[in-house]
Amino acid sequence: MPTRIALFTSFQEGKKGVDELNVPLIILRHDVDMDLAAALRMALIEKELGIHSTYLFMVGCPLYNVFSLDGRRQVEQILDCGHLFGLHFDCVIYNGITRGNLNHYVSRECHLLEWFFGRQIEAVSFHRPGSMELSGIELEKLPNSYELVFREKFEYFSDSRGKWIRGEPIDSEAFHQRKNLHICIHPIWWTVEPKSAFECLTDLVQRIGIRNEQSLSENCSVWDEGKRVRGT
Repeated sequence: MPTRIALFTSFQEGKKGVDELNVPLIILRHDVDMDLAAALRMALIEKELGIHSTYLFMVGCPLYNVFSLDGRRQVEQILDCGHLFGLHFDCVIYNGITRGNLNHYVSRECHLLEWFFGRQIEAVSFHRPGSMELSGIELEKLPNSYELVFREKFEYFSDSRGKWIRGEPIDSEAFHQRKNLHICIHPIWWTVEPKSAFECLTDLVQRIGIRNEQSLSENCSVWDEGKRVRGT
């Protein structure tokens, strides 16, 4: 019997087809919680490999802004690669989120992203999920990455903090047994040359500083005048 080829799929199709399709399914998601530039590099590589994954962006991220000129361009380039559009939702930025009002806040952020980019949100993941988000809660209209179906019928792997907590997916028993896989990758940790997680963060801090200085120079002459006075 020929080997069944694994199928990269979306959260929506994976949820519907997990009990119907006779092939191993792979849901590949990218929680973009720090670095849009790293996400774009990964998106371009995946496009070359013919892989379509889901990129999930934050509305209230303190490290990048999807609504800025550069942020918008980077998000659009990622989506133009054929990848799916998702929301990476952070409950912490709101006061008093409960199971009863979670849909309201998630829907509000989804509508904002869809209005701004003119693209449809396909899925939601939660940033640093707490007990409520991990309880198997389901949203009204969109699949979320912590629903029971994605935890019980898929083997989950994540590179949180720059390490594969359960080992690398391709070395796992689940991979060799051709089980369904749900893989979460944070683009910040993936570099051309091997670096520690701390070095990746140090590089990000430096790039953010350079970007902010360039923005000040372009938008406020006081910055450049002050530097000239100080001889810097």
